[in-house]
Amino acid sequence: MATVFFALLVDIFSFTIILPLFPRLLEFYRKNEASDPTSLFSLTLAQLESFKALVGATGPRLDVVLFGGAIGSLFSLLQFAVSPFIGALSDKWGRKRVLMVCMVGNLASCALWVVAKPFWVFVLSRVVGGLSEGNVQLSVAMISDITTAETRSRGLLLVVARRPGLNPYSASALFAALLIFAEIIYLQVALPETIHVHRAKQAAASASAASSPVHIQAPTQSAKQQARTHLRTLSALHFAYLFLFSGLEFTLTFFTYDRFAYTNRQQGTLLGFIGLVASLVQGGYTRRRAHKVGEHRVAMQGIASCALGFALLATTQRASAQLWVGATMLAFTSATVVTCLTTLASLQASRGQAMGMFRSWGQLGRAMGPMVACAGYWVYGSKATYLVGSVGLGVVAMWLARVEKRCR
Repeated sequence: MATVFFALLVDIFSFTIILPLFPRLLEFYRKNEASDPTSLFSLTLAQLESFKALVGATGPRLDVVLFGGAIGSLFSLLQFAVSPFIGALSDKWGRKRVLMVCMVGNLASCALWVVAKPFWVFVLSRVVGGLSEGNVQLSVAMISDITTAETRSRGLLLVVARRPGLNPYSASALFAALLIFAEIIYLQVALPETIHVHRAKQAAASASAASSPVHIQAPTQSAKQQARTHLRTLSALHFAYLFLFSGLEFTLTFFTYDRFAYTNRQQGTLLGFIGLVASLVQGGYTRRRAHKVGEHRVAMQGIASCALGFALLATTQRASAQLWVGATMLAFTSATVVTCLTTLASLQASRGQAMGMFRSWGQLGRAMGPMVACAGYWVYGSKATYLVGSVGLGVVAMWLARVEKRCR
């Protein structure tokens, strides 16, 4: 389990390197390719202009926000498409083998980003990355393989020739690529296969069921149907929550860039602060509290914190303590909600394919959220977008509360 935790830590670090760079990265491509009508950037920008005319928006100031939302949505939409297949393949071929293939795809994505001076190469790198990003769901499946229902909650809390033309952000891309390369070597050497543990559990359960009387087996089928229904409900909640949270979260770097003129360093400091606080909360509060009061309640606390956090950000006019309080609330959300929902889902079905479907619905939320949130930000501004999102998150929290009552 320690191997999975360390690998996830490296993977998440390499994955998030690009986030604070997004606003200025897109400005770089705009400066270099907007004047070429045949470039992918110009062709995409033309489609945005058509959308602007349709909704009556004017001015190019926030074009980069909607552009970023489209790229973020593309990445998650590809993950939505491939997650069930990655899970099914891991059930058939083994977790480690499929994970290593995904890691090679991630490395290829970073290598493309290193040489992504033209915009189309950058988009290609995001496509390759989206199709290869199965690391988290496979890590969850591996932890589910080797833990029981009682210990799974704590286990899942650990889960995350010629020199080519380069772009100004190639150093970050190269660093991410080196991290992933080191992770591949580490996983190949240190990570054991876990699918045989899962198969042994299934065989033992089948043998136990076969030796039981028929009248004892019948409730088992009913329990399985109930578990499938609960998993579908959790998947829908996962989608709704990530649709709102990931969309609003994606605009955060654009928000600080647009409202406070934050530099890359300041963006990185803010995101680093959120990550640090989330790690402390997850390792301290969530790990100790979730199994005592229940994952449902901790997840509700996280969603409520998110609603309050974005309400605070909506009314923040300058880079003051209010911004950092809101960021702290978002960090609490990051440390609780997805972890607890994933734990609840894994208790219903530990197969890679089933967890792949659960994660797939979350990725659909991540795919749609950034585009919708960025469009709202672009047309109506950050204040209206964040306040509407805050109300929506409150509705999701109430929905989860009703689910908890039915599960008692």
